[in-house]
Amino acid sequence: MFPEPVRKKVTLLVDEHFPWEGTVPHRWEERLAYVRRWLEQETAVYRAVATALIARIDPILSSLQQGLPPTERSRLLYRIDDRHVLKTPESILEKMARRWENPSHAPPIGFNNLDELNDLGRFRIVTNFLSDVAWICQHLEEPFDTRQRTRLSSQQQTLRQEFRLQANRFEDLIKVHPRKRTSGERCRKGLFSPKAPEHHTRRVEVQILTVLQEAWDKKDHFLIYERRRAGYPVDEEHEQLSFSLSEQLYLTDRAFDQLKQASTRQDERVG
Repeated sequence: MFPEPVRKKVTLLVDEHFPWEGTVPHRWEERLAYVRRWLEQETAVYRAVATALIARIDPILSSLQQGLPPTERSRLLYRIDDRHVLKTPESILEKMARRWENPSHAPPIGFNNLDELNDLGRFRIVTNFLSDVAWICQHLEEPFDTRQRTRLSSQQQTLRQEFRLQANRFEDLIKVHPRKRTSGERCRKGLFSPKAPEHHTRRVEVQILTVLQEAWDKKDHFLIYERRRAGYPVDEEHEQLSFSLSEQLYLTDRAFDQLKQASTRQDERVG
């Protein structure tokens, strides 16, 4: 289930750092199953937080859709992908193990501070054009911009009343300088948390990306990330090729955006 040396660290996490109460199961499989169920129960609240956040973001995006020019209203502006809203227990254990560089010390992320993981709850907003990413990101940042001078919509006000956005902005992983880019991943990424005191530590990761960026991610995740995670060797040439394909799709996104802008100018002249 876990590649070496992750498996050894996961074993230590379960056997020596899990807060066992009462009788500890004798067999390893039973202990691991118990911890998996515990993680599922502990992280279930993130589904509720993510669902509440979607309920506040979707009306904002729907309003943007309705505000498009009549010729564009039927096109894809956004779709919300929440099919994998919760991180699996296996992924949580693996991430805890990978961050644990020195097993002679306590793990930096243990069972008592799981909330420090940023992506226990997550969903994506998939858009059509790069300009859509920027436009949607702008409207989701506006409620948290202290310099904001334009009037917020009622939907934006509700989002601000119920949630916080870490650093008041989305991290930009699309325009990272080439020398600083370490991954082909391209998106805008924000961390939201409820203002309700009982849930203020429950952060939900929101990614905004184009359909081409999503397509690359789904292929890279299967061909590169999952193989490495499972302990299989990954050819360096394959990694370089996947990275290059991400760059090509970014150029394709740029070209489509230029076509869209030219088409819009043409429609305005005709109008």
